[in-house]
Amino acid sequence: MKISKKAKFIIPIAVGTIIATTSCLHFVENVNAEVMDSSGIEGFSLPKVTGGYNINANVGSDPKELDFAWFTQSSGKTQIKIARTSDMNGTQFPNSADIHDATQSTVKVTQSIKQDCTVLPYTNGVGDPSNYRDNVFNGKSVSDTPTGEYSNKVTVKELTPNTKYSYSVSDGQGNWSPVYSISTLSTDKVSFAAFGDPQIGAFDNSKGTAKSSATGGHKNLNDDKTAWQNMLKLVNQNKDLNFLFTMGDQVNDYNYLIQPSNSSDGQWYQYRDFFNPDSAVNYIQSMPLAEFCGNHDHQMGEYYGYHYNQPNISKLGSTKYGNDGDYWFTAGPVLFLVLDANNYGTADHDQFIAQAIKANPNAKWKVATWHQSAYSEANHNTKNEIEDPALTIRNTWTKMMDKYNIDVVLQGHDHYYTRTAQMLNGNVVEPNTGTPETLKNIGNESAPGTTNPNATYARKEYPNSVTNPKGTVYFTLDTGTGSKYYDFNTGSNDTVGGSADHSFSVVGWQGYVPSYSYVSFTDNTFKIKTYATTDFKVENQSLIDSYTITKN
Repeated sequence: MKISKKAKFIIPIAVGTIIATTSCLHFVENVNAEVMDSSGIEGFSLPKVTGGYNINANVGSDPKELDFAWFTQSSGKTQIKIARTSDMNGTQFPNSADIHDATQSTVKVTQSIKQDCTVLPYTNGVGDPSNYRDNVFNGKSVSDTPTGEYSNKVTVKELTPNTKYSYSVSDGQGNWSPVYSISTLSTDKVSFAAFGDPQIGAFDNSKGTAKSSATGGHKNLNDDKTAWQNMLKLVNQNKDLNFLFTMGDQVNDYNYLIQPSNSSDGQWYQYRDFFNPDSAVNYIQSMPLAEFCGNHDHQMGEYYGYHYNQPNISKLGSTKYGNDGDYWFTAGPVLFLVLDANNYGTADHDQFIAQAIKANPNAKWKVATWHQSAYSEANHNTKNEIEDPALTIRNTWTKMMDKYNIDVVLQGHDHYYTRTAQMLNGNVVEPNTGTPETLKNIGNESAPGTTNPNATYARKEYPNSVTNPKGTVYFTLDTGTGSKYYDFNTGSNDTVGGSADHSFSVVGWQGYVPSYSYVSFTDNTFKIKTYATTDFKVENQSLIDSYTITKN
C-alpha cells in the first residue's frame, strides 16, 4: 500500500482539552463554554469532541484505493492504521499493518454567503454562458476564518479489490478511534445505494408544502438524524452493496456553523449527524462514500471540502471559495464524472470531462452526476435565476452529455423523483433510432406535457427496458431522509424556456416519504430500482420505478 498526501500546510490553533477514551466515538459538548477566541467567529463556541470525528472513506480513484478524511480539534501528527481484516486478531492489528501519516490543514469557513451577482442569465442560447464561470456567490460577514478544527486526509493505494480491511485513525494526541471494517470495490461489477438530498437539518422547511403525510413530518434535527440512521440501516441489509452515493445537500444550514437562535443546530451539528447518525452502528465509517457539493453545502464556502477526500479532484469546475470542483473515479466497469453545479458555466466542466475520459478510454459505462437537476418535475425549476440555475443547466449541460455519449445522469436538488426518456439534442427520442418521439398517453392522445402529478408518463408506452439506446437518461432523486419535499410544478410556460414543461418525463413521483435508488452495473447491464419507505423495513418498502439498459 502507498500513500499520497493532498494538503500542504499546518497552521496550529489551540482549541482546548481532548478527553481520552477507548470506547466508540463520543461527541462531548462543552455546554458552559465561552465563545472561543481561537475560532475567530463571533458567537461560535466549538463543542468539544474526543479524538477524531466525521470519519469517512471516499471511494478511491479505482478499486485499489480508498481516500480517508476526518476532523480533529488540535494539530499534531495524525495517522491511519490499516490491515486486511482476515489478518486481524479481533480489534488487534497484526505487525504487518500499515501506518500512514495524514496531511493536516486548518479548517476555515465563510459564514452567511449571500447571492450577489449581476450577470445576465443564459437562456435559450441568448447570452454568454461563460458569465457564470465563477462570480455567482460572494461572501459577507465572517470570511475564510478558522473554526478551531483540523482536517486530516490520507489516500491509501495498492489495496486489493473486493477485500475487507480494518482501520483506525488517530487525533495526534495519542487517542485512536474504534476499529472500523470497510471493503474495497470490485473491478468487474458494482452496486450502490443512491440518495436524494439527505439535507440533515431541513426538517420540512421547504418553500413547497413539504408535508411528510405518512410520517407526520420532521419537527427537529433529531428527526432528520433518526430518519438518516434508519435509511442507512435499511440499505445496508443489501449484502451486494459496494458504496453509498449522496446527491449533494448533505446538510441544510445556509448561514451558520452554530445557529445564534439554537446553539444545538447549525452546519457543525448537521455534519455530525450526517456522519454519525447512530452512536452504536458506524454506517458511514464502514462503507465507501461518494458525494458532491449541493447549494446548501456550498453556502458555508470552503468548509464543505474539508470533510471529504475526493479522488482526482480538479480546479476545473470549482467556485471562488475552493475546496470543491469536479472529480472522477472508476468502480467496476463505470467511469463516474462528478460535476460541481455551483459553478454552472460549461467550459471548465467540458474540459474536465474530456480529460477524465481520455484517462479512462476503456470504461464501458459513463455516468455523470451533479446537484441542480436539468430535468425535474418539481417546482425548483419555475424560474431561471442565480439561486436556481436549472433551466440554464438544461440548455447547456445536456449538450455536454450528448457530446461525450454519457449513458446515465444522476441528480438531486428537487426532492421529487423523476426519470426522463432517453434524451438527445434536448428531445425525447425513440431509444433504438434516436429520432424525436411524441409520447402517447393512456388515451393515445398527443402528450407534449402533463399536469398529472401522480402518473405523468409512468403508465405510458415508453419502455422500462432498452437495448443499445441512443441518448442519455436522467434521474432526479427525492429525499433520502424525508426532511424536505417539493411539489409538482404546475406553473405555466414562461419566457425562460417553458418551466412547467413535463414532456421529458417518463416517471414522476412524490409520495412524501423517504426513498432511495439501488443501482447496479455489469459489463453489459445498468439497472436502477427506486424504492419508497414509510417505516424503513425491507418487507414494507414499495417499488416506485425500475429501468434497465442492456449493451450488447
